[in-house]
Amino acid sequence: MDFKWLKILPILGRDKEKETVELFKRFISEILEAKQPFIECTKAFKKNDYKRMYELIGVINKHENNADKLRREVSRMLYSGAFMPAMRSRLFSLTDYVDDVIDTMQDAVDKMIYLKRAKVPDRIKDLYVNMAQECCVAMEDLNKVLISFFQGSPSIMNDIKKANVTEHNLDLLKRDVLGTAIFDKKMDPVVVWLCCDVASLLAGVGDAVENCCDNVAVLRLLRRA
Repeated sequence: MDFKWLKILPILGRDKEKETVELFKRFISEILEAKQPFIECTKAFKKNDYKRMYELIGVINKHENNADKLRREVSRMLYSGAFMPAMRSRLFSLTDYVDDVIDTMQDAVDKMIYLKRAKVPDRIKDLYVNMAQECCVAMEDLNKVLISFFQGSPSIMNDIKKANVTEHNLDLLKRDVLGTAIFDKKMDPVVVWLCCDVASLLAGVGDAVENCCDNVAVLRLLRRA
């Protein structure tokens, strides 16, 4: 990820701000590293390959732990005086929202493990894979939004709109899972609940990305003020 200091840093171009944004870059990159293991985890679930699932969950957990450490470093820099107070508080909130993305991914695959002995329809397993792929599109959308923000790109609002479309797509896929599970009379009620909960968590990744984008939109206004 190649951020250029075009708009945000010339206003406050001190080393502390540059170091903070550099840490933010590493923070986002760590979360993006979890994309492929996340998709592969849902594919392993589809194949009933639970050994592989546990391995991939371990990889996701490692990225989540690394992201937590980087988030704390960003927060430390912000509270040590990087950026003006109004932008500082919003950037701090943004780190929490971004962290919610990988936390929700982690929660989704952790909950999916509880279905390993359940009879889950192939239709739902396919939808989970589709949702994981759409989650990763949402993460790429967020990456573009953040790049646009730090570069001061005029395309930022278009990038945010794309992220909102992806969030909507995830909601539609979630609805398909709920419709499949709730109206399948052969499914155990507990399994229905678990399937719906996993779908809600997968859709929650899109919600977390949308929250990030909303925060960035406010930061954009603060930068222009």
